[in-house]
Amino acid sequence: MAAVLRFNMRWILALVVACLLLSSMIFVRLRPAPPTPPLPVRDVPSYWPPPVENAVCRPKIYVYEAPSTFQVPKSVQQGRCHESNYNSEIILHDQLTDPNSVFHQLYVTKNPEEADFFFIPFFGACYLYHCWSQTNWRWDERCEVDSRYVDPMMDMVINQYPYWNATGGRTHIMTMPMDQTFTYYQSNERFQPAIFLKTVGDKRSKWMYRHRYHHDIVIPSATRIVHHLGIDPLRYLNDEGQPKVGKRDIFVLFHGCCDSVQVDDEYSNGIRSLFFNYFSHYPGYEIGQGLADVEYAEKLSRAKYGLAPMGWTLDTTRIWEFMAYGVVPVVIADGIIEPFEFDVDWDSFIVRVRRDEVHRLDEILRGIDDATYEYKRRRLWEHGRRVGLEKDAWHYIVRELCRMEHIDKPENLGLGY
Repeated sequence: MAAVLRFNMRWILALVVACLLLSSMIFVRLRPAPPTPPLPVRDVPSYWPPPVENAVCRPKIYVYEAPSTFQVPKSVQQGRCHESNYNSEIILHDQLTDPNSVFHQLYVTKNPEEADFFFIPFFGACYLYHCWSQTNWRWDERCEVDSRYVDPMMDMVINQYPYWNATGGRTHIMTMPMDQTFTYYQSNERFQPAIFLKTVGDKRSKWMYRHRYHHDIVIPSATRIVHHLGIDPLRYLNDEGQPKVGKRDIFVLFHGCCDSVQVDDEYSNGIRSLFFNYFSHYPGYEIGQGLADVEYAEKLSRAKYGLAPMGWTLDTTRIWEFMAYGVVPVVIADGIIEPFEFDVDWDSFIVRVRRDEVHRLDEILRGIDDATYEYKRRRLWEHGRRVGLEKDAWHYIVRELCRMEHIDKPENLGLGY
């Protein structure tokens, strides 16, 4: 009997020890792990993206001046074309030619002999937009753009100056901010050697003939609310990018075309059909066709996320409205090339959703925790907004130009940020 008791006691003790070990292991597993500290700054030059003021090089740009005999009149540039989303061409040109502009002071030379690059003041989008406005918006109308504008411009550049022929046009810059880029012009072969600044960047093989890889630079688009009306975001937001009144109580915002889109339409690849037929009924979603400008600005200041789906092309001006107002863009455009991808960490301040995942949009966005959202919002406000036309676009364009010509002469631009 005593032997049996001793045997049972040993088993009981073993069982107690096992239970204690098991509970200690469970306790250790349940105990929260200590927070992981962030990595220290180690070697700044090895980090990406680089600060915009650390230039790859500081080239000199000579800006041609086209005579009034064929240049789009100033009254048209500042009138009808000022309202156009294609107005990047004039905004970028004016920044270079304004003596008070930091871009003029840093990059422009009046001496073409010392220039590394040559800017052609080609306002083809303005010419055509004005043409369409006077022909009842017939998009196939051209108003003799080749004979009256393209050819005189290229005759001037090629025949009156020696610089195009010196490099075969390789160091010349032209802005092509329209959806179909250079294909609007029958005489486009004349300016093909030039570098094109374009608002449409597309990785899809379907549009390879419109995007010349490693020869074009994708730039931001102009927008009505930011560049035409000039409604200052700081009218509604504080210096931290938060609403001065209230909070960002609109979970998802979209106002744009078109509520009649079907799932199998070419326009937007059917994406917008889900916005109007489904997501418009979701709580926290503000989906609509269009708004008065001041009302839209007020809603932008209250939105957390903004939907930026493709339309006829992958790019959309809407993304620049969102970024200006601190709204985290949700980009739905498979294959898009965003501006300045070599120097801008887009994924740090946008959300990408593929077309085959759009039906899960609400699940995806609500699955983003508060800390991740706030990181994106702050990155957008402090860094992402600087990509826009009215901010540092020329600094980023210049970085691309330096790479194209293999000019490696680093210089700090002393921008102070």
